[in-house]
Amino acid sequence: MKKITCFCLVGVLLGASAFAQELKPTTPEVSDYIPLLKSAGYEAFTYDISSLKDETYTFTLEVREYVNGELVPAPPQRMVNEIENRMMISDFSEESQERIRAEGLACDPEKGIYKLYTKMSIGFAPAAADSLKQLVLSFDGAMRHGKRLTLKPVFAPGYDGRYIYDIRPFKREAFQTDGFTPLLLMGSYWYDERVKAFRFCGENEFSADLQSETLKLVPHYYVIGVVIKKVS
Repeated sequence: MKKITCFCLVGVLLGASAFAQELKPTTPEVSDYIPLLKSAGYEAFTYDISSLKDETYTFTLEVREYVNGELVPAPPQRMVNEIENRMMISDFSEESQERIRAEGLACDPEKGIYKLYTKMSIGFAPAAADSLKQLVLSFDGAMRHGKRLTLKPVFAPGYDGRYIYDIRPFKREAFQTDGFTPLLLMGSYWYDERVKAFRFCGENEFSADLQSETLKLVPHYYVIGVVIKKVS
């Protein structure tokens, strides 16, 4: 009887062990798709702008292009429309203001705010051709502006030309009202004869003065940022 009990106990333990080591399928979460999106050429960078909620500001996306470390002599590429971080109830007619308050449509009626953006996102997506990259500006998940950036190929022995770019942030600094605040740098790899490979080594984030030794080696890059103005 003791042997039977012993065998049963061993069987239970083995069964429990096998169950504990089971690979149990789960439902994928949104974060599980991030590596797939990155491998397909999608990237997103988000910024909390909720600290600006007490004033109205306009945001204008600006892109500056550099070739061999020199700013391309052309007017900065700016988003046509300025985006305001908030809309006030007072922006509407008196009739609409009454309806907004009565129906509870305002996000902060005590402060008179009808709509408020708290997050800005700059995203990158592949375009129809390898020589292009799609740039997207969004606020609170709603796309407000899109722009295509032209890429330049890098050459190496045995290659006709490859489009290889990386995107890195600038060091976080307080923005200057009415001035350009650089946020991201999208730069091309270069071919290093010493190691016989394409590279984009160096800092994980850049300084706004663009004095990095790494940037002296990057043949082509874009500086993407915003111009923020306080509405008087």
